[in-house]
Amino acid sequence: MVRIGVTGAMASGKSTLARRFRERGADLVDGDALGWEVLRLPEVMAAIREAFGEDVIDRQGEVDRGRLGKIVFADPDQMTRLNAIVQPRLKDRVRATLEEPGATVKVLDAAMLTTWRLEPELDGVVEVVASEDARARRLRAARAFSDEEARGRIQGQKIPAVRGARRHWKVENAGDKTQLLARADEIWEEIQSLAEAIGPKT
Repeated sequence: MVRIGVTGAMASGKSTLARRFRERGADLVDGDALGWEVLRLPEVMAAIREAFGEDVIDRQGEVDRGRLGKIVFADPDQMTRLNAIVQPRLKDRVRATLEEPGATVKVLDAAMLTTWRLEPELDGVVEVVASEDARARRLRAARAFSDEEARGRIQGQKIPAVRGARRHWKVENAGDKTQLLARADEIWEEIQSLAEAIGPKT
């Protein structure tokens, strides 16, 4: 099995590229979906409630990610506090999921990949990048954010550079989805060749 990470800042287009790999036959490990699972763990919810107050818990008793996001993206210290609660558990869950049997290629879609320093554990990393203007435009369209809120979210997300990757593909996503998918297909061909060269992996 070949394990490939896909990373990039919010609204860069990384998930679009990762889903293309799934269409081509990869198993997709969705870091955001796993993050939702971790947020529902009783011990995590209790820690978040204690750290951030009742206002970040919705009427269904779950973490209100919108309200929590407004707090942590506006204050680096609060983001650090949240990460200390969530990230160790999420990283463990990601690692366990990557070890599960499945397709020949397993793809991890996770903005936090470089924060976790998982690059050396993977066979390659695809990094999707885009300008702040393009990303702000996408956030406004997708989430009905104001420009100020979109840029605040973007500037509040700090992601370390890719380091120690066995293979590193960098994709510039200027906004043309067709071009992004075409580049994804090119990289997929390289990944397929890599899978054939490596063979079964335990």
